[in-house]
Amino acid sequence: MILGAHARGLPVAVVSNNSATAIEAYLTAHDLATYVAPIIGRAYADPRRMKPNPGPVLDAVRALGVAPGRCTLVGDSLSDIEAAHAAGAAAIGFANRAEKIDAFTTADVVVTSMADIPDALSPVSPVSPVSPKTD
Repeated sequence: MILGAHARGLPVAVVSNNSATAIEAYLTAHDLATYVAPIIGRAYADPRRMKPNPGPVLDAVRALGVAPGRCTLVGDSLSDIEAAHAAGAAAIGFANRAEKIDAFTTADVVVTSMADIPDALSPVSPVSPVSPKTD
């Protein structure tokens, strides 16, 4: 997904309720760190700033220098989808378990495989208006 977005000229940021240090270590170990900036991890000792709070998403949007409506968050939890929408961004729900498909009714698009994300970005990408999820 990261390399696919990079190949299409789309910037990639990570917004996570995990620590930025852990995310950086993962990206470095998988030779992906150069393709991702910024990395917004959980705020130290401030759980109120974790998703679904839109603050971390808005921090990433500001760092990218674009409007929230030109961004798409890919997330695997309802708090990810809620944070994206609260920030004014589109949301792709990654249903990595079957029961999440029905739970992600508020996502703009739902995918069940990471391989589907590049195609899912097309209708909700920064160059297109957000398309409603189809059932």
